[in-house]
Amino acid sequence: MRRTGKMVLACLLAASAMLTACGGSGDTGSAGSAGTTTQAAAIGGESRKDGIIRVGMSSDITSLDPHANNDVNSSNATRHIYNNLVRVTNDGEVLGDLAESWEFLDDMNVQFKLKEGVKFSDGTPLTSEDVKFSLERQKASAKVGHLVAMIDTVEVVDDLTFIIHMNQPSNALLTSLAHAGGAILCKSYTEKLESEGKKLADAPMGTGPYTFVSWMAGTSVELKKNPNYFDPERAAKNEGLILKAITEETSRTIALENGEIDVLLNVGTNDAQKIRENSNLILDEFECAQNEMVVMNTTKPPFDNKLVRQAVNYAVNKEDALIVAINGEGTTIDGYLAPAAIGAKDTAVKYEYNPEKAKELLAEAGYADGFTFTVFSSSDGRSRAATAIQANLQQVGITMNIEQMESSTFYERTGKGEHDACMQGWAENAEPDNTYRPLFMSKNAGAGGNRAFYKNPEVDALIDDAATNRDAAKVDEDYKKITEIVSDDAIWVPLYSQTGFVARNKDLQGVEISTFSMHVLSGAHYE
Repeated sequence: MRRTGKMVLACLLAASAMLTACGGSGDTGSAGSAGTTTQAAAIGGESRKDGIIRVGMSSDITSLDPHANNDVNSSNATRHIYNNLVRVTNDGEVLGDLAESWEFLDDMNVQFKLKEGVKFSDGTPLTSEDVKFSLERQKASAKVGHLVAMIDTVEVVDDLTFIIHMNQPSNALLTSLAHAGGAILCKSYTEKLESEGKKLADAPMGTGPYTFVSWMAGTSVELKKNPNYFDPERAAKNEGLILKAITEETSRTIALENGEIDVLLNVGTNDAQKIRENSNLILDEFECAQNEMVVMNTTKPPFDNKLVRQAVNYAVNKEDALIVAINGEGTTIDGYLAPAAIGAKDTAVKYEYNPEKAKELLAEAGYADGFTFTVFSSSDGRSRAATAIQANLQQVGITMNIEQMESSTFYERTGKGEHDACMQGWAENAEPDNTYRPLFMSKNAGAGGNRAFYKNPEVDALIDDAATNRDAAKVDEDYKKITEIVSDDAIWVPLYSQTGFVARNKDLQGVEISTFSMHVLSGAHYE
């Protein structure tokens, strides 16, 4: 739902500006010469000269080790350095990547055949031993191990053939293998690196369309074209990528206008209309499978009390957050997955905006006088949403302080459970289990994605059944029931799903946009 009243928007934006000024996390206005930016955008910056495409992102990566991160910005880099066994299209079709073919021998065993002639960028041939090593290493990861929890062992048959033996039937195996965390590493290279006390994150090396050049923490990652990439159809059409971390929204837009970057993956909604009106730029819009929410730490008082969490849900006007955070460029949501996400179910408890109901529940929970807590945030847009929520909660006697921090700090601190609550987003991929499992499974509390530290054995059992049951109708019922339970337990305040935006120079072609925020940049080039 969108609210378009100009008076309401003006009042909310003014309130946001005042609250943000106190918190020190506000946006600055655009500045600069229109003539200069228009000319620079038309030229396309330095990229027309050196063939390197410069990409703007909202934050720095957390790690270049694909088994040590589970965030969108990090995967923007790693999925261009590595390949997976399979990949998934926007409509959910599974295609071979490193795998030439696969066959389900039965419900528990799948035999794969690797493509012939694939080499890592250092010239080492890809073999089944690399796959075995990679999947075992991933399974031991606290970040992405949950994705391959169904794998028991990997049996090497020969250099190009291997069998994945599962510990239980799984509907999620193939799509889970397509996740960025399922990147295939070079066994000999990684073992040698780590035996020398070095980290893969500092010197990543895969089979992908690019090779690693450098990572300047907090600034940029540089990759160069892999001239020996095995797949000519998906080989890089540019000489390299520079992924730039530009945390402030308006600064990202100015960088695009100035030609400092060629494509912007994280478009600030405050600047979306400005980009639409710039004849030298194109704003690609798409339905995005990403949702935004306030996550409450269910292990910390007062959020260990369900009544308090329900009260907070009733106290928040989601339309206020939608307008203040992203200028209404999206839809408010009640469910725990974005409407565009595969597996989203319309069975969530709907907490309409009702401050009086919130006060009643607070009194019943023993907090008639309210309480004070701190919410962590890692981006400007989420901090703006927090200011709107801050104002809502004040009306029911709750004081919410906002602490904004750099993304890697945010992930570290919330993974350890240091937060009372946090502003969080989640980009769903093609496999529902890859969302339900990390976000709601008890064993994934903290670093696994479950930053509510929510633990419910009934939900755990439903997630496991949905992943293994061959009856599609029963799987559908499982996901409906999970949504009912977690929304009744009110572990989040679901807020909104933003319209997806990727902005680029009008002459830049070949950016492959993903509903699941896994955009492919290897085809990007200037006509």
